[in-house]
Amino acid sequence: MAGLRSIAEEEVDPIQKFTEAGLTRAMIVMAHPDDNEFVCGGTVALLAELDWDIHIVVTTSGNKGTKEIGMTAQQLAAIREEEQRNAAQILGAQEPTFFGFPDGYIENSNELRGLIVHQIRIHRPDLVITWDGFRPGFNHRDHRRTGRATYDAIYPAADDHLYYPRDKEEGLEPCRPSVLMLAGSNEPDCHLDISKVMATKIRAVMAHSSQIGDRDEHAILQRYRNRAIEEARKHDREFDPEPETDALVFRESFRLIRFD
Repeated sequence: MAGLRSIAEEEVDPIQKFTEAGLTRAMIVMAHPDDNEFVCGGTVALLAELDWDIHIVVTTSGNKGTKEIGMTAQQLAAIREEEQRNAAQILGAQEPTFFGFPDGYIENSNELRGLIVHQIRIHRPDLVITWDGFRPGFNHRDHRRTGRATYDAIYPAADDHLYYPRDKEEGLEPCRPSVLMLAGSNEPDCHLDISKVMATKIRAVMAHSSQIGDRDEHAILQRYRNRAIEEARKHDREFDPEPETDALVFRESFRLIRFD
């Protein structure tokens, strides 16, 4: 597509390069409270360490996802929104924005795209992170549709004043982010080392107590350790780090697109 190009896999530490190039604002668009922390919490923590201004947008209310009998959808939504606020604070992000669509019912609609365009024009992010809505195979419909709506909102809508022209009544100008990072991709071309902020990511994940059950920080960390070991063994079958060593590298992976 004209105006887009993939970033080569061999590019090292793009976050640092973006920062050195003057990029300072990020917007994360996810479907549910807790998506951000599980899929890109380490990346958000890295951005915060570099003094980026970070805004998290959640498209659903999170009013599904409990086995607690007697819990209502309204009660759960309130709990999960507060958990997301606490997690954002742990990571160093701003107060989250919630669109409040019912969990499980996201549509890639004019309404959703318009809301995302509005947030882009308000916060004017250099970098946007969202779900890879184009990934084949099993994928939550809310993830798919949030990712595709965000992609469509960025290109071409947010940068064209004739899309959602009422934004001009608020003094909002067209805006196109420089970079889009797609999380959950089956073809990632960027792997960020989040080892130094792993403890922060785990604390942010733990903020979502309604979703993690009786698992503690050790259990959550072990889950990520197992994934990291599995990934390392794809390159070295004999890889077997001792628990006391720093040999294990924790990563978050994305497919990156630049908007030129």
